[in-house]
Amino acid sequence: MTVDDMSIRMRPWTGSFLLVEDIIVAGQPLCVVRDDLFPFVGGGSKARKAVFYERLLRQQGFDAVVTCGGVQSNHCRAIALMCARNGWKCHLCVQGTEERFFAEKGNAQLIRLSGADVEFIRPEQTAVAMDSAMERLAATGYKPYYCHGGGHDLPGGQAFVEAVKMLAAQAEQPDYIFHASGTGSTQAAIIVGLELAGWGSTSVVGISVARKQERGRQAVADFCQLLARHYGLEQDFSSRIIFSTDYLAGGYEGYSPPMENFLREVMKTTGLMLDTTYSGKAFYGMTDYVKTHGLQGKRLLFWHTGGLMNIMR
Repeated sequence: MTVDDMSIRMRPWTGSFLLVEDIIVAGQPLCVVRDDLFPFVGGGSKARKAVFYERLLRQQGFDAVVTCGGVQSNHCRAIALMCARNGWKCHLCVQGTEERFFAEKGNAQLIRLSGADVEFIRPEQTAVAMDSAMERLAATGYKPYYCHGGGHDLPGGQAFVEAVKMLAAQAEQPDYIFHASGTGSTQAAIIVGLELAGWGSTSVVGISVARKQERGRQAVADFCQLLARHYGLEQDFSSRIIFSTDYLAGGYEGYSPPMENFLREVMKTTGLMLDTTYSGKAFYGMTDYVKTHGLQGKRLLFWHTGGLMNIMR
């Protein structure tokens, strides 16, 4: 059999999967949503979002995707594998160097194996590069979809609104939900999802993995309003946004020795796989936030958004 003879008919997947576990860390009971074990295109929150992108692209007849991210982008990996699964063209504008991309494993290796086209750019070139890729693909007969980095589009938000509804059907309402906040779409979707599920009193604490306070908080607020309009909600969610920048450790992919040592101990005692870029940074921040804000004894939930591939790079 040759490669040309190979074909797989993929059935659309609903994405109705939510694994919730209870653990104890430093004497504190903790509920954990295990999206790191999400069973689609490599797992994590970006895989959950990819399910909803796949549904939209199939329904509207798209056959190509243009998106962007870093060398170890979980989003780019999920989109690249989603495209490979469907036989769609994938063009990635990777913010990083070719040398690093071909030297590292993890997400970079999976992207290489997916067959996606990769264009190396500087971050400030992203918008122009993506627009140009869209034009080139359209000119050659494709119907390309413009996918914002991190899944910062309506399908990505819908994925987490639906996930919160599943959470409400199988768990006790928490007082606080903690998670890694990047582009802001996940945090916004959890906030709106809680409102729709009747859990509007739950506080959502986004631990920033890269963005500073003003830009990060505004991104969450803007996406909350986008989702609110979509779901017919009229309230302003700005006052409910808690965006912590106290644990940036220098910015994206930055971490401190105490953070790294803490995460190693957590993995040894709980089996949770935590990276220093995303979920690990958030988990470390959560434990300190709970202490400094006197939240011991509250019902806490940590939404593990993934990051295994970032550990394995």
